[in-house]
Amino acid sequence: MRLSASLEELPTYSTSDPLERESDPTRPLRPLQRDGPASSFSKERSSPRTPTKRKRFIRATVCILSLASFFILFYFFSGYFGNLFSGGSSEYSVILDCGSTGTRVYVYEWSVVKSEKGKPNFPIAIRSLPETPLKPTNLKSGRAYQRMETEPGFDKLVRNESGLRSAINPLLSWAERQIPQHAHRKTPVFLYATGGVRKLPVPDSDWILNKAWGILKNSSFSCTRDHVKTITGMEEAYYGWIALNHHKGMLANPNPNSISTFGSLDLGGSSLQVTFETEKPIQDDTRVTLRIGSVTHQLTAYSLSGYGLNDAFDKSVAHLVKTLGSVNQAGGKVQIKHPCLHTGYKEDYSCSYCNPVKGQGGIAVELIGSPNWDECAALAKISINRSNWDNSTSGEVDCKSQPCALTDNLPRPNGHFYAISGFYVVFKFFNLTPDATFAEVLEKGRDFCAKPWDAAKASVVPQPFIEQYCFRAPYVTSLLREGLQIEDSQVVIGSGSVTWTLGVAILEAGQALSSRFDLQGYNRLLESPHWVWVLFFLSVVLVVCAALCVGNWLPRSFRKPLYYLPLFRQNSASGSVRSAVINPFKLHLWSPISSGEKLPLSPTIAGSGPHPFGTAHSLSGTVPLTELSNLSGVSHSYSAGSLGQMQYAINGNWKPSRGQTTLQSRRTPSREDLSTSLADVHLAKV
Repeated sequence: MRLSASLEELPTYSTSDPLERESDPTRPLRPLQRDGPASSFSKERSSPRTPTKRKRFIRATVCILSLASFFILFYFFSGYFGNLFSGGSSEYSVILDCGSTGTRVYVYEWSVVKSEKGKPNFPIAIRSLPETPLKPTNLKSGRAYQRMETEPGFDKLVRNESGLRSAINPLLSWAERQIPQHAHRKTPVFLYATGGVRKLPVPDSDWILNKAWGILKNSSFSCTRDHVKTITGMEEAYYGWIALNHHKGMLANPNPNSISTFGSLDLGGSSLQVTFETEKPIQDDTRVTLRIGSVTHQLTAYSLSGYGLNDAFDKSVAHLVKTLGSVNQAGGKVQIKHPCLHTGYKEDYSCSYCNPVKGQGGIAVELIGSPNWDECAALAKISINRSNWDNSTSGEVDCKSQPCALTDNLPRPNGHFYAISGFYVVFKFFNLTPDATFAEVLEKGRDFCAKPWDAAKASVVPQPFIEQYCFRAPYVTSLLREGLQIEDSQVVIGSGSVTWTLGVAILEAGQALSSRFDLQGYNRLLESPHWVWVLFFLSVVLVVCAALCVGNWLPRSFRKPLYYLPLFRQNSASGSVRSAVINPFKLHLWSPISSGEKLPLSPTIAGSGPHPFGTAHSLSGTVPLTELSNLSGVSHSYSAGSLGQMQYAINGNWKPSRGQTTLQSRRTPSREDLSTSLADVHLAKV
């Protein structure tokens, strides 16, 4: 009988008799090999050394960097997709508008909206709360806005701390009722003072702002010191333009052929804000650049101080005092007959423009109604012409040849405009729709001025400044036609819900969103989506690396049972053949064994799982030899033997030992050892 065998990549084994090992434990294991170099049964390999500290350090560093990179990318993607594409939860802003006539509070709710592919829509949805306009809460106010208001303005409350608290606290209480309680602490509150406080001396304005900050920081909302300030006229104009064009859906809507936005005329109590877009940037102090996503707007914005509704009336009184004033000997007051006041009207009035020293308070004046419509219209034009109020102007400016409300260095308005705030208030007072013409405004004003004071008061809902609307009707008309030289066809009266505070809320929401994700990056990613996929696949790779690191750091006793997960078992003539999948943390990639072929030699390791070379395998333990396969019609069986004993059988000198011979692996099989196959072991008839 002839036995030929060859074995590739089998680990080196040694044989020993268990009894001999017990009697002489120091006896070395004999290598398993044939006589002569050509008959070697196994290849000698040195056992791998323990990984060096350097390798361990490199492995640990790679694992830590992989895990850190994965968590960074995970945070990025969760914020990006959660906030920008899936839409975020609602957030809120509270804004206090401290004007010359009073202090108003606005509450806005905003959230991130999904981006529609191919459409450069604005990424923020914002609305004012409550959704329905408020009904007048008392007889002093006929306004029906989405806001609450207290009077007087901050400029009337200098060194009056209790009055300041009475003006602010009711507004905060009202805002708290509009916002869910759980959102109070993270809701920012802003207090922006405008024209009335701008005219105060610096010590007085600083006192007001510091006291207001002390009240707001103790409220239920979030407030920092930079949230309480006086804004410039240009900022007010800028905010108003943003509010208007957001309301009209013109922001982030590029039109390369022409200007697609509307100009803003925001008329307040103390000043007029003018903002419009130009095709080319104007190189002066009025230039403002606004970038929203990939769209850039070149704006011109300026504020005309003294051209608000209240200041304009005050200038008319100052002009009359200067030209017609007389002293009432009894009361020591200046008594003035005003052509824009109703018959029967008589009230005390404090004239700020009558005092040549600005910021030092007004002069007491007694106003008496002496209605004359033509004189009233002429007085309104005098209030508009800057040459009457600007000492730097030499000579009177002709309002027919140039805009007499503008200085020479201010650009002239061009384009189409929405007139908001004070303009809307005048139209609403006379029950006119936004489609009404200014000729209708003048007609309504004439009729109203002809009424006696008692009848005039009874004809409208109770509200402040009823007596001034005789003057306001011709004033708003002359301001547009002569002061700015804007044609009636260029102007549309806007909604009362559009105020500059909406612009503040939009910008603050955008800034809050930018702190989580750059809006410029948002648009770049939309325009270049391949970057998203590159980062996504990079994160997947890092997840795999992190998982491998975690698996390699598991204790060996925990990893060992996970090495082989049997997928199927199939019986054949050669016995049971099992395929296995390997623990993914070790990357042992073994191919399943086909059970259709008989395996001539299948050593089995006791207590083990499937063996890639035959019926079973393991990495350590005793190795009893199983029955050999039947080949060439000759049956040969070996029991209680070993590979070492088979070695002796090949030489013809084998004798069974008293006990079962054991095989011990000198090292754990490597991936290369386990991924190779045994060569055919043939039994042939001699």
